[in-house]
Amino acid sequence: MPRFRYIVCAPGSRSESCEIEADSPREAVAKLRSRNLTPIRFCGEADAASDGLLSTRRKLKFDCCDFTAQLAVLLQANIPLERALAIIAESAAEPGLAEFCNSLRQGLHEGKKFSELIRSYGSAFPGFYANLIETGEETGCLPEVTGELRRFLSESRELREFIISSSIYPLAVLGIVLCVTILMFTVFVPRFTQIFADMGRELPGSMVFLTTAGSVIGYGCVIVPAVGIALWGVLSWRLGREGFAELRGYLMTRVPIFGKLKVELEIGKFMRTFAILVSNHVDIIKTVRIAIRVIGNRTVRGSFSGLEGKIRGGEKLSSALRGNPYLPPGLASKIRVGEESGDVGAMLTASADAIEESGRRKIKRLLSLFEPAVIIFLAGMVLIVVVSIFMAIMEINQV
Repeated sequence: MPRFRYIVCAPGSRSESCEIEADSPREAVAKLRSRNLTPIRFCGEADAASDGLLSTRRKLKFDCCDFTAQLAVLLQANIPLERALAIIAESAAEPGLAEFCNSLRQGLHEGKKFSELIRSYGSAFPGFYANLIETGEETGCLPEVTGELRRFLSESRELREFIISSSIYPLAVLGIVLCVTILMFTVFVPRFTQIFADMGRELPGSMVFLTTAGSVIGYGCVIVPAVGIALWGVLSWRLGREGFAELRGYLMTRVPIFGKLKVELEIGKFMRTFAILVSNHVDIIKTVRIAIRVIGNRTVRGSFSGLEGKIRGGEKLSSALRGNPYLPPGLASKIRVGEESGDVGAMLTASADAIEESGRRKIKRLLSLFEPAVIIFLAGMVLIVVVSIFMAIMEINQV
């Protein structure tokens, strides 16, 4: 959960700096006021990692997935948490990782909860990590929760590495396309234009088209980024941080193809978190709060804002989820079957698997189409320029 820093003032005392955990600055202000503290000035988001070892995270190259994998294996072997951290520290290849594990052990010796220590390191772990660890501690299912976290993080890393490896060649080809296009429009086309100018002849239609296209590309490379940056700044200033984040989330869901894919990945993350918590017998209200907090897109997260109230009002989960525009068709019916059979956790897990697999399949399909699309685009650009220059050469020969 993010941490925000404020200058606050309590009744009858001087102002002082204060850090508080909250989902948003608005919630942080509400928490401060509930503690009878008056926020005077917002100092920005606190970097929790700067207080501990992970201020050197860039040098440490801390891998959350590898750490979780080692921890899950040891905890599932019934090794106590403090001893498991000691074993990881002893076997760590990097001195920084050993120091990190030892700092966690020191926190445990001071009586702090493991989830509290994880949360104090901020961006070193995913936002949902500390919440799931906390539920594992409260329910006594920490080994099972870390096992699910290991699987989830491993699958996410595999997908990320697949996207990166599959994008290297198409991106290299795209870079060559851009370089060749810029070279043709800035070097070759002006030279042919100068030839016609020296001969006192009017430009043929093909060369007029190329010079116009070159001018549009040249001005566009300057104007479009400038307009985009200016529009970004104006909207962020007028709407504020929260409003601009909501607008960005809404626009992201409306992007053709990629918007639907982004929504599907967010729903898959939501369902996976929900399945882990329900399978470990976490209270349904707390499960809803944690699972909604995992969703990064504010528009998708806002569609679940009334879910907790519906469940508090006595509605079943399947009924409360019905009608959500971002959920896959038939998901509520599957959950209702799980409720009737008394195995909601298994049905949620199966649904999360299906959503995540669908997202991976779409990503692979898009990547497989990206490479030939770039090649076809390159061939089309070269063909247009070559034909236009060839027609210009024919015009010169006639002269």
